[in-house]
Amino acid sequence: MTKEKTPKDLLIAQLSRKLYLGEMEKLLVSITYNLMSDRLYTEKDAYPELIRLIRLLDYEQEGIRDEIIYLESIVFEQNEE
Repeated sequence: MTKEKTPKDLLIAQLSRKLYLGEMEKLLVSITYNLMSDRLYTEKDAYPELIRLIRLLDYEQEGIRDEIIYLESIVFEQNEE
C-alpha cells in the first residue's frame, strides 16, 4: 500500500528538486568555465564529470516521470468517485 503524499510532502519534494537542478546547473557552468579558461583542465578531465552529470539528469528525469504518474493516479481516482 502506497502512503498518500500530503501537499507539504509534495512541496518539499519540489523544492528539493529545484535545489538539486540548481546544483547541477552550477556544476555544468563550472565544467564549461574550466574547459574554456584552464589550459591544464582538458576534455579528458571533463568527461567523467559530464557523464556523472548526465546520469544525475537521467535520474531526475525518471523521478519527474514517477511523480507525474503518481499525480495522474490521484487525479483519475478522484474523477472516478
